[in-house]
Amino acid sequence: MDKVSKTVDLMSDRYQVEGLIFQVQRWSLHDGAGIRSTVFLRGCPLRCAWCANPESWAEAGVGQCRRVTVADLMKVLARDEVFYRESGGGVTFSGGEPLSQPDFLRAALAASREAGYHTAIETSAWADFDRVGVLFSLIDQVFVDLKHLDDHQHQRWTGRPNGRILANIQWLLAHHPEVVVRIPLIAGVNDQPEHVEAVAGFLAGSKVKGVEFMPYHNLGQGKYGTLGLAAPPPFAAPSEAVRAERQSLLRERGLVVI
Repeated sequence: MDKVSKTVDLMSDRYQVEGLIFQVQRWSLHDGAGIRSTVFLRGCPLRCAWCANPESWAEAGVGQCRRVTVADLMKVLARDEVFYRESGGGVTFSGGEPLSQPDFLRAALAASREAGYHTAIETSAWADFDRVGVLFSLIDQVFVDLKHLDDHQHQRWTGRPNGRILANIQWLLAHHPEVVVRIPLIAGVNDQPEHVEAVAGFLAGSKVKGVEFMPYHNLGQGKYGTLGLAAPPPFAAPSEAVRAERQSLLRERGLVVI
């Protein structure tokens, strides 16, 4: 970031738009460039069996969440704006699925842009892009999940078909210059070489900036009991050797691996 945040009128009507969030994580280093604040929004249409943030689900209750205005959020983000400027960082909207709160997200993105913050989003791409596609003009960098190309397997593990998601990813690759595709790599679910080959074929010839494997971790498992939810299956991350082989496969197909 090369400019100091502007003074904004937090009392204006557009800063009074409300949304539900369950965390603002400061000093995030893996959700975009530089030092960032990651804002986790409540709500997600998927039910990924390996979800690390089940507190975003409606059935988890609202005890983990709080309702805030955009003005409230901007006051929190402003605490770290000097670090955004010095590191080239900014704010990343995650979840849950941030696109499930489009009005709040739009207002928060516009306010962040007005303050001079670099903006990013982490999305599953399950949304009505006829409605939310306009939001991406306010987003500097997009991280989009690609969980499984096989529709049956995608429904099995996430509770939703993947047709809308794949179409939206293709739309993003055609309309946004800074898209990173993230694959939550899980042993026995989507780490097979034939699946990674299929991913390479799906992305071939696109303007994707890079592909990033996100190996499974179990840091969210302890949340399920606390939230009154059934425990997830015992997933595991692929070995380092398998991960390296899959990365090499993507590179051989001309893709940039992050």
